[in-house]
Order: sequence, then structure tokens, then C-alpha cells
Amino acid sequence: MADGTTRGKRRLARFIKQLQEKSGLTAEEIAKRTRVSRPTVTRLLAGTHLARWPSLSVILDVLGATPEQKTFLLQMWEVADVDNASVEYAAALPIKYRRFRMDELEAYRERTLDSTHVHGLLQTAAYAEAVARASHRLITGDSWDQTAALERSTRQQLLDRPEPFEFHALLDEAALRRMVGGPEVMREQLDHLVRAADRPNVTIQVLPFGIGAYAPLLSALVLLDFPEADAPCAAYTEEVSGLAMLEEQEDVEPLDGVWRDAASAALTPGESIEFIKAVRDTLGDR
Repeated sequence: MADGTTRGKRRLARFIKQLQEKSGLTAEEIAKRTRVSRPTVTRLLAGTHLARWPSLSVILDVLGATPEQKTFLLQMWEVADVDNASVEYAAALPIKYRRFRMDELEAYRERTLDSTHVHGLLQTAAYAEAVARASHRLITGDSWDQTAALERSTRQQLLDRPEPFEFHALLDEAALRRMVGGPEVMREQLDHLVRAADRPNVTIQVLPFGIGAYAPLLSALVLLDFPEADAPCAAYTEEVSGLAMLEEQEDVEPLDGVWRDAASAALTPGESIEFIKAVRDTLGDR
């Protein structure tokens, strides 16, 4: 396991430290009872190192973890060391996406830029199924298109959670005009965008073709903002090859600037809703 902290390692460490505090054991006592080296235990608790799976399993037993807690933490271990809480309906998806979903649960704000498709937090069930069917070569497992809508639905509960969660989406005009699933699916999807924009915690802005080029013209960019002062923002870019994650602030800051520049060039939220309605009108009623 590589040394060096990641958000996943720090998350795992927080849960293990809670068990440690409840047990009353020191790092040295844990090391003696488990026969895991003290440096390994210390670095695990600091969130800078992952013990190997057998060692972590023994440590959790010594700390008195329940079977449910142990299962949860071992699942967390699986995604904690991905470079660049168990996520329902996402088991068939790549491990980097599962890691992203866990990060998303801890964020207080999400800012997105999508140039080809409507963002997952704003997708209808029919739209999500259509996207999943088109992406079948990139997904392992059977019948993912039937599960995609459920995965999207549980993910969208973020917008309704009691803790404040802000969502600010930038959508390229191409994402609004691309006929995903056919006219009926798109009519429903565009109507859904208009309704979603009424939420006090949701902002939608459109990047019309008329603004010309903006950087970067990639499939998707996601910025998650966190309350931690040491790593307040993480960036995720999505391309055909998969999801890439950036945590170092020197890497995140340029992408944060890209998003802000695009937001400045986009239509205002009010103008954007009128634009979406106009695109919707071109599709007729049925």
C-alpha cells in the first residue's frame, strides 16, 4: 500500500479512531494485541497509510467492531487508496466512481460542467437508462441499464438531505439538444430541469453555442467543495477512459478557474431557464 494521505484514507481513519476511542486502547496496545507493527497502526490512525486487508480485519476485531461496522469499513478500505459508506446500486461500476460517490456524500457543494449529457444529479429515470444503454461497453455486469435509474435516484437524494448541499450545474447547449432516448425522453428531461431549477439549493446555467469555445471542452468536470481546511476542494474529470481524480490544490486550482470562467460566460440562471424552455418548445407536446 502506498504511503501518503488521500481523502479516502482520512475518512477510514476517522471511523477507526472512533472505534479506538470507544475501546480505550492506545496505538501501542492495539499493536501488541494484533501483532501489527506500531508504525503501521499509528499511520493507519493518522490517515497516511493503509494496513493490509488481513491486518485491518484483525485490528477491527480487537477494537470491537460489529459485523456491520467491519463490513462497511472493509468496503471503505477497498476504495481508500484510489489515486487520481457503501454506495447503493454502484457495485457494478468502476472503483473510481464508487470512490467519487463516497466523496460526494461528504461535500457541502458540487459544481459541474457537462458538455455532452445532462448531469447525473439532474437526470430523469428514462434519460439515465438511455445513457446507460449507450455506455454498455464501458460497464461490467449485466442489466446495468435497468439499475442505472435506481443508482441515479439514490444519488439524487443528496439534493433533499437535511444538511445544506448546494448544486451548481453548467450545461452546454449540446447536452440540451442531444436526442438521448428520443423526443419523449428529452421532453421529460427538459421539463425536469426547469422544475429542478426551482429548488433553492440548485442553480443551472446554460453555455449556448454562441459563446464560442471555452476550456476545457471535455466530457465532464466536477468540483466538490469540502469543509476541511487542509483540502477544501477536489476535482474530477470524466472522459472515455474513465474518471480521473485530483486532490492536490495546485492541480485543482486551474480547473476551479476553468469552471469560474465558464460560469461567467454562461447565461444567467434566469436566462438559462428561458433557454431550456425554448429548446423544450421545439420538441412539441407529443
